[in-house]
Amino acid sequence: MSFIIHFLVRDFFKKRGFVDSPDGIKKKHKNDIPLSGGLSFAVSFTIFSIFSFAVFYFKLDSLFSPSLLEVVLVPDNYPYVSLTWLIILSMVLLAICLIDDLINLPVWVRLFAQISCTTLMIQLGDMSIVNLGPIFGGEDIILHEYLAFLFTLFCVVGITNAYNWIDGIDGLFSLQVSIAIIGISILIGDFNFASIAFIAALLPYSIMNLGFLGNKFKVFIGDHGAMTIGFLLACNFVLATQSSFIEVRPVDALWCVGLVLLNAIQVMWLRFKSNVSVFNSDRKHIHHLYLDLGFSNRETLLIVSLISIAISSFGITLMYFNVPEWISLVLFLLMLPLWSLLSYLMNKTKNL
Repeated sequence: MSFIIHFLVRDFFKKRGFVDSPDGIKKKHKNDIPLSGGLSFAVSFTIFSIFSFAVFYFKLDSLFSPSLLEVVLVPDNYPYVSLTWLIILSMVLLAICLIDDLINLPVWVRLFAQISCTTLMIQLGDMSIVNLGPIFGGEDIILHEYLAFLFTLFCVVGITNAYNWIDGIDGLFSLQVSIAIIGISILIGDFNFASIAFIAALLPYSIMNLGFLGNKFKVFIGDHGAMTIGFLLACNFVLATQSSFIEVRPVDALWCVGLVLLNAIQVMWLRFKSNVSVFNSDRKHIHHLYLDLGFSNRETLLIVSLISIAISSFGITLMYFNVPEWISLVLFLLMLPLWSLLSYLMNKTKNL
């Protein structure tokens, strides 16, 4: 069903001219590519989620096999209210960012939409980062209500944009999302329906974006898709780390989105040094560094993905060996100067 939705939305976008055209500078693809991936994902994921909620709410379990119900149904303590609001607000964000993709709204409109949806999610979806864990050793760090609100807002909006910035070459975005989904599933100790629905809704886009069906059927996720998925992931990480039913250390969530965060922090720092807006479009992302060194798109995808997998695997290993959270945080923060040094050396090599 997800494939059918992706093909139908792609055909609609192409006929209406809702495409991404090459500019020869940053957008170096050869043809006009439909920006249908984001909307197709959202429609598919929403349908899967409604199906799951309907089976649970209307007690339709007798209509399905026990093996299917093990995937579809979730525990009674599942945060249905929070996830319902998350889906609704994600669709609102998607709609605004889709308009931005089509007519290029000012940056402040997109940012205002992200802040508004996050604020509503905090208030209506009962989502807030209150407990940071013992990140300084000793007792858990508990944030005051207002500080927790601001910190949650900063984290969700930050990750939302970070995922948009990692979308630069075919396959990179979907692989980073998959790594995050696998990571959060490992953290909560369960690959549940939400994770399966997420992957199932994204899989057709990944196949089409990588060109496995030929360039004729290639699609892009669009800013609306990247930001909506980033928003969904960020909120899910917050809900997981602050849940009273599962034990997920907040610091471990950082490692699941490690490369995405490091790329975003590095890009913002470079733009700040250049005295330009952090939302300015450029070629300072990690994938651009490898491309500018002469690596092909596929080689760059492989290298960056392996780096991302290594970062996330290292963080999960720290969790399994129950390494204190403050040590895990210090190790993650130490990657920032190492990441900057790597970027500096690659830029220096490029300029030789």
